[in-house]
Amino acid sequence: MKRPNPTFLKKAEGIKTSRKKRTVIIIIVLLVLTFAVIFISSMASAQDTYRLMYPDLVGAATSTTTEYSAYQRPVHTTTETTTETTTSATTTAPHAILAATPTPTISPEETARASQNNSPDPFTEDRNFSFNPAGIQTATYQERAVYLDELKENIVSYQKKHPEMRICYEFISLSTGERLGVDELDPVVPSGAMAIPVEIVYYDSIAGITGPLSKQVTFDSDYSGARNSSYIARTYDYGKEFYMRTLLNYAIVKNDSIALNYVIDELGGLDEAIKSVDEISSYISYNDSVIYKDYRGREYRAPGTISCYDMGNYLSYMYRVFINTPQVNQRLVNDMAHSEVDSPLSDAFPENTRILHVLGRNTERGAYLECAIIDYMEPVAVIIYVESGSTGSAGTAIATIGGYTQKFIEACYS
Repeated sequence: MKRPNPTFLKKAEGIKTSRKKRTVIIIIVLLVLTFAVIFISSMASAQDTYRLMYPDLVGAATSTTTEYSAYQRPVHTTTETTTETTTSATTTAPHAILAATPTPTISPEETARASQNNSPDPFTEDRNFSFNPAGIQTATYQERAVYLDELKENIVSYQKKHPEMRICYEFISLSTGERLGVDELDPVVPSGAMAIPVEIVYYDSIAGITGPLSKQVTFDSDYSGARNSSYIARTYDYGKEFYMRTLLNYAIVKNDSIALNYVIDELGGLDEAIKSVDEISSYISYNDSVIYKDYRGREYRAPGTISCYDMGNYLSYMYRVFINTPQVNQRLVNDMAHSEVDSPLSDAFPENTRILHVLGRNTERGAYLECAIIDYMEPVAVIIYVESGSTGSAGTAIATIGGYTQKFIEACYS
């Protein structure tokens, strides 16, 4: 019997060993890559979860999650045509390239920064706002009750037609105290709308005394803020001083997160401010951790929510104090009447209807809270909360539900 060639066996064994080593190396590399991908994905997921569950809607985190620029009304849609210009690949002299480069436009904010005067700018009060006398209701109490039921049916029907949204609603007749709510006790994300109760308790704390409004506060790095949520951060460098009255105005009129934080500081910090706010209404306290599901079905347990019922109580309280002792919060009423953020409700009411409002928005959570006192045929408080994946659809929902409200009031006075 012929013996196997030992050289051939060694070569075969070497090839087999080499293949095993390559296989092991490939498996190890694949495992390392797999673990790396899983690790990176888990870290990103954890970061997203943390950001969603703990947005700290009043404070520094507001600046990263909430837009405070003017609301773009969804009802009036304009189609823009974009023209694309194709440039051929031709040889161009260096001086021609420089000549074709547009000169950068210096924004007013950059100009202000370059020539910043750190002294506080004087503040000029707007003309004092006063409510119009209520009209004469033509509907009987029984008819009004029927109209109110129809209003609720319209809102509930709209909810059912839009399961992709989460909608809450509160209506209060400020002259009679009549109320209507639809899921008004559910948690809502107030964002910048928390400026309303915070400023109510601030003005209560000084009880009409104007001296504290002249206090000067210096803008520093304690509240740097993101540019999209703070007019102060976009416009000024650190070191700029503001009167408290200016900060109170910016928190309402410009929905400025940094200004609101300084107001909260004046009240002793967030916990102390919320204690005072809770004395007015606290069905859901802003500091409570509550469990709820958002419009996507995601469950949260976190502080930073209130209810539309609470916001209705804040607005009712503000109105009563204003009617009885207007000097206490005349300035707050003036600021709400001159908000620079467009109100979706303005599309639902006749032109020139006076709407005092704050629109709180947290675009990362898809949360929009419109809080308004409407000086119409009778003064009413309207609070509409919409969670939606689209700013446009949220605005349309607020305007549509506002339209139902307007028809109800009109029916009572026509």
